[in-house]
Amino acid sequence: MRRLIVTLILLLLSTPAFSQIVGKPIIANGTCDAKSGVTVDDGENSKFGCDVVVITRTERGTVLIQFSDKSGDDGRILGFAGTIEGKQGFGADAVQMLGVERLYLAGGATPVPVSRGSCIMNWTGLERTGGRLTSILCAARAQADGSDIKALAVLQTK
Repeated sequence: MRRLIVTLILLLLSTPAFSQIVGKPIIANGTCDAKSGVTVDDGENSKFGCDVVVITRTERGTVLIQFSDKSGDDGRILGFAGTIEGKQGFGADAVQMLGVERLYLAGGATPVPVSRGSCIMNWTGLERTGGRLTSILCAARAQADGSDIKALAVLQTK
């Protein structure tokens, strides 16, 4: 009996626990705010229309948030990647912050390291128990090829 208990304890200590199934995305439809877009060198804001956000967690624990337009034919995305602060389960807190570390300006593009950035996710409750995302805002600032880049995406879910 003692051997069984020791084995169970060792299994529990060595088994990683994920708050979301790795690779299983959270997909939320909604409407992007008109302010969403990318500005380069304090120029004109290049508007970014979106109606869907896809949130995934990698095996390393990094979270990738991608905004896109389902009906768009250009395949544009605006992506933000980083680490959730505080409780790790999606919706574990009604408001969750993500420290943005990388910015994706196109699908398959090389990520741009950010100097500062955050995403704010608002939830009705823990996602794995039926809670859902109600809104998300991501903003980041980066330098690439000598240019100052500011990206903003705001989506209110339906």
